[in-house]
Amino acid sequence: MRIAKDQSVAGYPALVARAFLRRCRFCTIVPETAAYALRVSNRKAADFLCQLAALGLIKPAEYLPLDEKAAYEITTRGNAFANASATKPVFRKTAELALERFLERLHELNASPEYVYRVDSAVLFGSMLSDVERLGDVDIAIELQSKVAGEAEFRKWCDKRRKAAQEQGRSFRSAFDWVVWPRIEVFHVLRAHARILSLHEWDEVVRMPKVRYKVLWGDAEQIAGLISKGTQC
Repeated sequence: MRIAKDQSVAGYPALVARAFLRRCRFCTIVPETAAYALRVSNRKAADFLCQLAALGLIKPAEYLPLDEKAAYEITTRGNAFANASATKPVFRKTAELALERFLERLHELNASPEYVYRVDSAVLFGSMLSDVERLGDVDIAIELQSKVAGEAEFRKWCDKRRKAAQEQGRSFRSAFDWVVWPRIEVFHVLRAHARILSLHEWDEVVRMPKVRYKVLWGDAEQIAGLISKGTQC
């Protein structure tokens, strides 16, 4: 999916809406979350969420958080929008180089003792599996797995990564941003500012009907069982 920088979504610039969905894709979305992110009143935030829902980018959450009257979760379409590119299409050769460098970073990340998570599986899908010469995105879904099994050790390692980020100048705008950082960090490392790369959560591709995919990393047979509605190239 591609978006234009001058495009409007739910009454806001498309890039603002995209940034909001990127930030909230790991959590239940409530009006207060939108109000804080957009710096608007709760009433305006609630209207924004209703418009996103009408566009199919979010949907009512199955379970309401305590004391909340309305809550939403991001949809598959919303995830695609969150990963949408605002850059011009590139030639296939450029996309192939970006993919090659992504795989190099994947190997380095998995081998590093630094990060909380490793990549268990990665699949390529979308336009790069077609025959077109000009591509908008290189779509990759990744499945992450914690490198430690114990809860105490996991929390300790997560705190270490948050502290390291803060020492490098990163500030967390909310408690939620602080909580999810060890996972988000992996996406940042793998993407490495390559705008053409569109990295997706594993559940997105698992839920896609009739998706065509190519295994980049992981057990192909196991992946085929998980992406049961898809076709492996």
